[in-house]
Amino acid sequence: MSLAQELAKQREVSHRRIPEDKWTLMQRAAEDLAQSGIKEKSLKIGDLAPDFALPNAFGKLISLAEMLKNGPVVLSFYRGGW
Repeated sequence: MSLAQELAKQREVSHRRIPEDKWTLMQRAAEDLAQSGIKEKSLKIGDLAPDFALPNAFGKLISLAEMLKNGPVVLSFYRGGW
């Protein structure tokens, strides 16, 4: 099964379990986001990320530049528990 097919199947499963009013709201938000132009403004493969600093698990502020001194950095974005 291709990734596109797997994603379509997951959408179908989600649609069945999410109330229609909430599904409609989610679809409208996704469409608004797509039309906002955010994709065109986002970093692309090979682009350099701007430097930033965030607190680590211990509350210490860590910058991307600091981490890059040790080698390549992998960033993972977690939306949180819904």
